[in-house]
Amino acid sequence: MPKPRAAVLLAATFVVLAAGLTACSGDDSGSGTSVTTYHQGDSITVDHGNEFVIALTANPSTGYSWSAGDNPNVKFVSSKQVTKAGSPPGAPGEQRLTFEAVDKGSSTLELAYARPFEAGVPPAKTASFPVTVR
Repeated sequence: MPKPRAAVLLAATFVVLAAGLTACSGDDSGSGTSVTTYHQGDSITVDHGNEFVIALTANPSTGYSWSAGDNPNVKFVSSKQVTKAGSPPGAPGEQRLTFEAVDKGSSTLELAYARPFEAGVPPAKTASFPVTVR
């Protein structure tokens, strides 16, 4: 009798692990829908009402962060810093800025990498993204 019980436990463990892996896969937006991520040099095309993410290299330990200028077609929603697991403190990572497409049309989304506490100082870097909202 111990063998059938072990087989049942093994099967149950497999089902639980498979369910956990399925729940953890997919995008990291948490909404259950796919959110496209763009990087430097990409052109952005998005449907009205949808969200998208721009991912840029950043190191917040230096005081720098990316911020977006005003744009008629998209609005800034949120930002988060992501580093690789096991990275030491102060290591660079990626800043992911989430935007929502709010008005149809085409424009250029401008981002600046600067220290928010240094007013009047030009940004260390800039990034531009052509945006089309359908």
